[in-house]
Amino acid sequence: MTQKRVNQKDIAEKLNISVATVSKALRGDYSDINEETRQRVLNMATKLGYDTGTHIRQAIEEEAKPCMVGVLILRKHHEWQHTHYFAGMSEKCAKMNVSLVVHYIEEEDSRQILYPENQPPAMRDGQIQGLILANHWPMDVVRTLSETFPCVSILYDYSPLPIDVISVDENQGISMLMDHLIMLGHTQIGFFGNCGQVVFARNRFAMYVNSLCRLGLPFVPENVCQLGPGTLEDKELDLNGQLDRVLERVKKGVRAWVCANDWVGYLLCRGLFDRGLRVPGDVSIAGFDNSEDNTLGCPRLTSISVPALRLGAESLRRLLNRIRYPKSPPLKVLLPVQFFEAQTTGPVPNL
Repeated sequence: MTQKRVNQKDIAEKLNISVATVSKALRGDYSDINEETRQRVLNMATKLGYDTGTHIRQAIEEEAKPCMVGVLILRKHHEWQHTHYFAGMSEKCAKMNVSLVVHYIEEEDSRQILYPENQPPAMRDGQIQGLILANHWPMDVVRTLSETFPCVSILYDYSPLPIDVISVDENQGISMLMDHLIMLGHTQIGFFGNCGQVVFARNRFAMYVNSLCRLGLPFVPENVCQLGPGTLEDKELDLNGQLDRVLERVKKGVRAWVCANDWVGYLLCRGLFDRGLRVPGDVSIAGFDNSEDNTLGCPRLTSISVPALRLGAESLRRLLNRIRYPKSPPLKVLLPVQFFEAQTTGPVPNL
């Protein structure tokens, strides 16, 4: 059976607002639409699968002008997402009459992008009309770039700078993991991989605490394990003694752990295997991203799948809208995630 195509009326009915309001929000006409309504329309359109790029493509076709977009990537070791981002962008380029200029720069040299001699030629010559930012750039660099170019960030929020953000619903993802573990009988659940210096780890930890409150479970600081940025972002193997902390908490009855990402989930899983524990027989482990190819010889993690292709496509659509409507308020779009059940979570063991 052919799936019904989502239209503006569907969005309006879901939000109990007028079709005219939906149409204005999707066109980028925010003159008489408040911030809350604008975000609700864009997020609902994305969740329902509405093609928000239709209005953008029509506008570009009317102008019949090609557009050149720069993609600036702060180089990290863990770069699986970028291939998927590019695929999502590239899929839309021909239809949107867009050319991409991709430029990598090392993290320690991030401020060099501000100097023309270190910029791609199309950027320093004024041919690039907007920038998509991948990975977490220093705030001062983003501030300077945004003063010259319309900018859209993938995943990272640079408030109060007026930059659109295309991210994922991490609250939804962590809630799914916590609900899954509760369904399996776990009432003592730890968090592995908190780090105040890493945005995604900080956000996911906050959602873990939020879920505990929602589920009526106590927050126990001892059930939180801290890790360094190198382990979380650059795939270093150093657990900084936190494996011993996990083992201590397991003895206290904490038999389920939500991890900040898949990499540290596999590190934890490997460490427990090497200490003679069974996963999920003795301990359940859940990750986030469903992206890591190096499983360290462990079973596939129960995790949250992130729509990387859609992140890339939506960031391009949002940037084109920003180029056409530079005075519109900044927007944060959260794409829905999916729960992925694999082999590392099971019922709470009999103690």
